[in-house]
Amino acid sequence: MDGKTHFIAGGIAGIGVASYVGAELSTAISFTLLGACIGLVPDLDVKGTLSNKISLNKNWIITLLGLLGLLIIVNSFIVYKEIDRLLGFGLGLALLILPPFFIKQKYMLLLTGAASLIIGITQQSTWLMLLGIYICVAALLPHRSLTHSLIGLFYFSLIGYFLEKDFQTDGILLVCIVSYTSHLILDMKLFPRNRKGIKLFQPFSNIEI
Repeated sequence: MDGKTHFIAGGIAGIGVASYVGAELSTAISFTLLGACIGLVPDLDVKGTLSNKISLNKNWIITLLGLLGLLIIVNSFIVYKEIDRLLGFGLGLALLILPPFFIKQKYMLLLTGAASLIIGITQQSTWLMLLGIYICVAALLPHRSLTHSLIGLFYFSLIGYFLEKDFQTDGILLVCIVSYTSHLILDMKLFPRNRKGIKLFQPFSNIEI
């Protein structure tokens, strides 16, 4: 299924949980938004809506490196002479030309995960540390691998558990479980729109469902 469908299904799951626990209006709205975002989470292993939103934009990094390269070139011609000038020119030219070929959005997602992990450690936030690890691993995985399995669901449920403890709001864990599960179900082969299913029991079984 596409990102829009997962987003809507996750949001509906959030509304359902809010109704089930009898949440107040403000909490119900929060659950809806949380559920909608979690509905997209398993697809962090592919370039999509959520991965593009939460990761650093590679175009900004490329632009900054290009400006730095230009600055180095100008500085080399003004300050240095002979060999040092050539070395500075070479370095500046490399920063202008090479970044677009090597900087990929997946690397930006990996960097975002690492940043989340570091912030989680400094703030002693278990759920943020676990989320950082999840993002880092998802950035390195092929599409529909472990993020689309029971292991992925269990791991994200742990994130939900610690998130609920931090915010002391009943229902957050359930939103995480139901919204994540909605994504897995919608990606199964039981829907004709899906040409491929998911390997729910990987790495122990490669049977597609």
